[in-house]
Amino acid sequence: MLSIDRILFPTDLSEGAARAFPQAAHLAEWHNANLHLLNVTGRHRHDYEETKAHFPLSTDALSKWMAPAGAVPDSDQWPDLEALSCTQVQVEGAVPAERICDYAEAEDIDLIVMGTHGRRGVDRMLFGSVTEEVVREAPCPAFTVRTEADAAPSQAVRRVLAPVDFSEASETAVRHAREIALTYGAEIDLLHVVEEPFYPSAYGYDPSAFPTGEVLDNVEAQLGDMAREMVGYEHAMIEARTGDPAREILAYTEEKAVDLIVIATHGRTGLNRMLMGSVAERVLRRAPTPVFIVKPDRKSLLPTPAAETQAGE
Repeated sequence: MLSIDRILFPTDLSEGAARAFPQAAHLAEWHNANLHLLNVTGRHRHDYEETKAHFPLSTDALSKWMAPAGAVPDSDQWPDLEALSCTQVQVEGAVPAERICDYAEAEDIDLIVMGTHGRRGVDRMLFGSVTEEVVREAPCPAFTVRTEADAAPSQAVRRVLAPVDFSEASETAVRHAREIALTYGAEIDLLHVVEEPFYPSAYGYDPSAFPTGEVLDNVEAQLGDMAREMVGYEHAMIEARTGDPAREILAYTEEKAVDLIVIATHGRTGLNRMLMGSVAERVLRRAPTPVFIVKPDRKSLLPTPAAETQAGE
């Protein structure tokens, strides 16, 4: 099981942000973790007085967030909100992502759970995304829920997808996916997407000469070894395909009814991120299912070897 003691749920009190709350509450209950609700407001906001008046949130208000709009409430499957260890904090600041990351650092948060509005194009370029900024800068992993997704997010996780690019970062994501799958009793899918190379005509090389079939066979052999060594064959499916990585990950998610994507981000920033983009951020922005983003250069939620040994005794 992942080592999670403190979960941060940032909220602007909107319906979109509330969409991620059930995931935060269920994870807090499952891991017996302290759940921190953080609201970043400021006098520059048009709803400043309203947010000051409605925070901290009552148990009744939080209960309404447990059932998405139009869904029939099923309190038997809800965590006991009264029993949760919950801390509610409201701070002022003009840059929400910065205050969220500062809070996560100060409180030694293990996991941030929040919604993303899935902005694209000029709107995203001009205004950015608080969630994407938090994912890039936070000192710990993040669990995101896209607010515009058609399907309501469910706490039931039956199938976990771990995209693999054979980097150390993606191997760390597979280890997190394994622990998540063990927690939920879910299966794991390992997917690698081969990007077919583009050769300018000046190279005098025929793109059709690229040995796609041979490469895919080699990749699936490597995925098979990874599944055996890191997951266990009986709990894993493997597949290699060609195309654009982010697009194929999203297509696979739809085709295979994936419930959760666990993906690593390499933490690109600045011009490199702007020019090259980030597969993880593109998936985060468009995924119809929650996305668990692992940051190998930041805090790990993997159990320590001592804890694993103790659990196996």
